Amino acid sequence: MRDQILKPLRMLFMVLVAALPGHVLLAQDITVSGTVTGGDAALAGVTVQVKGTVFATQTDADGKYTIKVPANGTLVFSSVGFATYEVPVNNRTVIDVQLQAINQQMNEVVVVGYGTQRKVTVTGAVAQVRGAELDKVPAFNMSNTLVGRLPGITAVNGSGEPGYDGSSLRIRGTNAFGNTAPLIVIDGVPERSGGLDRLNPADIENVSVLKDASAAIYGQRAANGVILITTRRGKTGKPRITYDFNQGWAQPSVVPKMMNVLEYGEVRNEIAVYDGVSDPAHWAEALAALQTTGSYTDPTNNKEIKSPNGFFPEDMVQYRDGSDPWGHPNVDWFGTVLKNWSPQQRHNLQINGGTDNLRYLVSMGFQDQDGYYNNSATGYRQYDLRVNLDAKINKYISTSIGIVGREESRFFPTESAAAIFRMLMRGRPNEQAIWPNGLPGRDIENGQNPVVITTNATGYDKDKRDYLQTNGKVEILVPWVDGLKLAGMVSFDKYFLNSKRWQTPWYLYSWDRVSYEPDGVTPKLTREMRSTFTDPRLQQNSENSLNTTLTGMLNYDKEIGDHTISVMAGVQKETLNSQFFNAYRRYFISTAVDQLFAGGDDEKNNGGGEYNRARLGYFGRVGYNYKEKYIAEFLWRYDGSYIFPADSRFGFFPGVMVGYRISEEEWFTKNVTWVDNLKLRASWGQVGAEPYIGSSLAEFQYLSTYGFTTYIIDGRPVRGLNETVLPNPSFTWEVQTSTNFGIELAFLRNRLTVEFDYFFNKRDKALFRQEGLIPGSAGISNILPPVNYAKLNNKGWEFTVGYTGNYGDLRYSVSVNGGYAKNKIVLWNEPAGVPEWQRSTGKPFGSNGASYLVYLYDGVFATQKDIDENTIDYSGVGAAALRPGDMKFKDINNDGKIDGDDQVRLDKTRDPRFTGGLNIQLQYRNFDLTLLFQGATGGLLFVRTESGDIGNYLKWDYDHRWTLDNPSSVYPRIASRDNTYYTGGAGGNNDYRLKSTNYIRFKNFEIGYNVPGKLLSKAGMSNLRVYANGINLITWDKLGIFDPEAITGNGQYYPQARVINLGVSLSF
Repeated sequence: MRDQILKPLRMLFMVLVAALPGHVLLAQDITVSGTVTGGDAALAGVTVQVKGTVFATQTDADGKYTIKVPANGTLVFSSVGFATYEVPVNNRTVIDVQLQAINQQMNEVVVVGYGTQRKVTVTGAVAQVRGAELDKVPAFNMSNTLVGRLPGITAVNGSGEPGYDGSSLRIRGTNAFGNTAPLIVIDGVPERSGGLDRLNPADIENVSVLKDASAAIYGQRAANGVILITTRRGKTGKPRITYDFNQGWAQPSVVPKMMNVLEYGEVRNEIAVYDGVSDPAHWAEALAALQTTGSYTDPTNNKEIKSPNGFFPEDMVQYRDGSDPWGHPNVDWFGTVLKNWSPQQRHNLQINGGTDNLRYLVSMGFQDQDGYYNNSATGYRQYDLRVNLDAKINKYISTSIGIVGREESRFFPTESAAAIFRMLMRGRPNEQAIWPNGLPGRDIENGQNPVVITTNATGYDKDKRDYLQTNGKVEILVPWVDGLKLAGMVSFDKYFLNSKRWQTPWYLYSWDRVSYEPDGVTPKLTREMRSTFTDPRLQQNSENSLNTTLTGMLNYDKEIGDHTISVMAGVQKETLNSQFFNAYRRYFISTAVDQLFAGGDDEKNNGGGEYNRARLGYFGRVGYNYKEKYIAEFLWRYDGSYIFPADSRFGFFPGVMVGYRISEEEWFTKNVTWVDNLKLRASWGQVGAEPYIGSSLAEFQYLSTYGFTTYIIDGRPVRGLNETVLPNPSFTWEVQTSTNFGIELAFLRNRLTVEFDYFFNKRDKALFRQEGLIPGSAGISNILPPVNYAKLNNKGWEFTVGYTGNYGDLRYSVSVNGGYAKNKIVLWNEPAGVPEWQRSTGKPFGSNGASYLVYLYDGVFATQKDIDENTIDYSGVGAAALRPGDMKFKDINNDGKIDGDDQVRLDKTRDPRFTGGLNIQLQYRNFDLTLLFQGATGGLLFVRTESGDIGNYLKWDYDHRWTLDNPSSVYPRIASRDNTYYTGGAGGNNDYRLKSTNYIRFKNFEIGYNVPGKLLSKAGMSNLRVYANGINLITWDKLGIFDPEAITGNGQYYPQARVINLGVSLSF
């Protein structure tokens, strides 16, 4: 499939290069030199670039530069804190330049909905980051590059597994009960297959984020905000070739620390006493007996208590002295299974150039990422090709074409990452992962030994996805109406998925502890089939889809004196057709034949289906500004979606935005000279949202839909239908209403900038089933029709403060950003009769659902005296009798007993409320350094692992526990599995296990050096840059157990990645 996609694109590229005009290929260069100053001083480190190319140099300590440039070319001078300046060469060999200090952001062009605007005239809450900044992050998933760079963006990276290592993105917190993801628009096309995750950062020009009513113009799916991605285009000039290569090494950002064998043995003996000796008064003597003899007889009932197998005193001695590595090991399961560093690499080749009439960019990339495991079956490989062409047909007509081909190959073992890390968490340190002779040890459960199930020894699970994406655009300037432009755009997304899961039986090795090889010393291992099945089986899936988007637009821009008017109107139609098929077969003739035809006829199965989707939207914007001082915009969207009834399929959603640049008033400039810029802005708008139920789009809820099921009739299975949901004929749009107030300021000759926004979002008519109002005994709660009645409010603020300056040759830029968002449920499915302190209404809603409902931890019964003084009944949570080390709960309703009515609804969820970042950029002559620190506060994670006789414990539990020698009043007694009321059952749901996920992270750095141009000219190179960068380097957090971005507290997930990377970039 990759060849089918890439071969025609390679041919297209070759034809394109062959057709280039001769004068482009043979343009003559001259050498230009000069001095760059700023004010009265020479400027060092100024970038001098040939416009439209990657050829560049920098000024030296005296502000001097030398560069080769086409005689008819243009030089671009840029430096932090100064306005970019362009100078035509016009055959000159000496060009001196004086740069002007200015707020670059004011002149910056910002991408907004269906167009661009100068920053000075933007009235919405729009943030933007250049693609060059994202390219400094050694992440294979582009969603991991945005966090900390833009205010109001929350990116939670829940996994580092190759191929599934993307972040969950949210703009201004959680604004919906269902889907909370922003709309992704790439080069004007919404919801391109694959989203932004696998875009090549080298292809990105900039990323804009629409956070308020400015997003309303994109209509449906834009209620959670919009991320606009613009890819790079070709530049005028002779062909320029850039090759970038980087080699990286990844490891888990956090590996949970587990108990070693001595700590685990100590804890297992303690639990044997706690669980076996009925009277706590005898615990101390019982524990002493187990530690010395391994046995104790309970005087209360004459019951003998023994140390657990493998942890008798003589065992502990051998663990301690390491004298028996076969029978008494001290196994670090994580250290045994995971590599220290896993390699990854990226190659990118980019060619661009052209004439005034034809410009082109061709970009080809390759990525290869290995998994953390030794002999890893996990990996990710990507090939991508992008061709962007821009042509000027004549003075009135221009066109652009974009073609993208990408293949994503994911490789996995047959066991999931969750299953693998579950076994790593449970791996007992006294059990062999690998025998000393290199053979794999016995499984922990169900054949699962991570040493083996991380490899291809159990088969393979391959997932290949191919994308062919095109978009074309034609713009026509209407010659008889000045300022009128018509545009038409069409895009096609073709997507193929083919996955294949081939499972084969596997073998492990065990030792009965009595049999030896003939030498009488080496244990004799027995090879056993430990998989839960004995025959191979194959599962294959395929899917292909075609998404078509048609867009027509009209733009009219007119200046009448100091008045500027702009009008835009358009229509957009989207259609999607998707087909899928799957097949399953068992009883293959051999593990060597992994094709469906070789399977048996018993227990085979297949399935498939097809679906279609369609959307239609009419949209527009009217803008006005007077001297760029008074600014106003009105925008609207009239949207229709296939999921609603025909008579209510369309909805009208408007938005209004205004801005006032007070600093442009004459009275202000005369009296407030210390403020360079002051702009106030406000926006209000509505967006229609397609409802979701959980993570699934709520399609056709106005119909009584049916699904297939199987009934047993006359002893035979018969295929039949069952009603899946009762219809709601009033099913309609959810509505998001966004209000925003903002202020922008600049001081100190525009070197210091400040931006602040306050927002308030309301989600009305949110779709929910009213299950809480219907008794479960009615038998219909699972098919109740969802109703548009729920409400969710969300409000918060965000800021950005930036400063640029220089100290001699050192130029620097520092910016701090942050965003706070807190929502609350106004109305939803609240069961009747819930106590006030347990109501979720009025509390926040997060990615894990409603806020936590828990028992409130109130310390520990440290001694028998504490228990004797206790007056509260704990039988309601399963405590037959209290014992020292048990946990205390608060009696919320003061009824003298702990039961379900004492749980309390907290004011927090798993999600952070505040996220922020500190960005530092330094430039000294040819050296540059970029640093990013990022943090988040306000989230909680419920931490509970499978521990006890079933598996190992966290080292944290060893260090924070009640013991006979340390009867803590803070940390409870350790337990096996869920055999206490505070570790299992209802009482296990307590806030002692809720841990803060507040953190600050050294998120990203890059240090680079640009080799001086004089050294490169002889080699025919225009630029050579070497660099090193990294991601997730150091984390300071309160959790201290798992990565603070973890979304599961049991450790059963593939950890986030720390990456160190070295690279080189060459330009010719």
